[in-house]
Amino acid sequence: MAKKFRLTFFCLLLIPCQEIVKAQTCSCAGAPLLASQNYGITGSGNIAIGITHEYNDIANLYSGASFLDDKNSARTTNSTLFEISYGISRRFSLSGTFSYVIKNRITGLQTGNPEDVTTRGLGDGVFLLKYVVKESSLASQYNIVFGSGVKAPFGTTSIRLNRFLMNADMQPGSGAWDTVAWSYFSTTFVPHTNLSLYLVNSYRLTGTNERFGVDDRYRFGNEWISVLGAGNSITDRLGYSLSIRFRHTMQDQRNEQNMPNTGGTWIILNPEISIGISDQLKINVGSQIPVYQYLKGTQPTTSYTLSASVFYNFKKESGFVRF
Repeated sequence: MAKKFRLTFFCLLLIPCQEIVKAQTCSCAGAPLLASQNYGITGSGNIAIGITHEYNDIANLYSGASFLDDKNSARTTNSTLFEISYGISRRFSLSGTFSYVIKNRITGLQTGNPEDVTTRGLGDGVFLLKYVVKESSLASQYNIVFGSGVKAPFGTTSIRLNRFLMNADMQPGSGAWDTVAWSYFSTTFVPHTNLSLYLVNSYRLTGTNERFGVDDRYRFGNEWISVLGAGNSITDRLGYSLSIRFRHTMQDQRNEQNMPNTGGTWIILNPEISIGISDQLKINVGSQIPVYQYLKGTQPTTSYTLSASVFYNFKKESGFVRF
């Protein structure tokens, strides 16, 4: 069971897209594509698939590190993700993630005439190639994996409300190609204990979106994420993990000029329970709880998220490679 928990619980954490165009738009409203990379290196010739649904409650409003009491607006994002991982060889694997996003925003709650807006559609996708530099063995029980890939702008960025193009934070897609670099380290303490420790780092170099025309170029801020966590098994079928995530995003830019009310730093606690229905079928349930947030300017941000996932391995002997 420990090995089932070992590789990449938070492989590349989230593109909670800082899709921000105007003041007080949302820094965490997009599909969590990088966070959804739940598989590390799957066995050669094996195919592993997963479906994840995440509910993101965006009820907090922050200015810098200060919480602001905002009862006039509310936001939620529901993301459904389909993931697939294929083992090319013993050391190489390829993963892809596709998303469908529903975003809801209610404003004017205290005016007596609230405006309720919902957008939905296919979101962006992520493709990663991963390489195992060091495999765990009885003599040296640790893994080192590197990966790289792209975020592809499959999602639309052209939804309109009353004939006006909606802000980027309400669009299902980001409209730009991004480059992703990723690294992973884990170690276990078998046979003394089933405990495993892991460290995941990812960096996203964003591209430019010209959705407003060639003379209005918008670029979301680059993103750095580090995750330190631990996983263990309670029984042969039941396990848990707890991680702490550091996330930092740079300010967005429009025509090479920094945009106000964009970018920030987050520290997030992520507990998760894993249930093995069989050697091939597995269910994960988890949440994300921000414990520190510093936002540049004034921005809505996540109060909590809830997620549930189902994973299936086609080759029983390959086993799961997720924490």
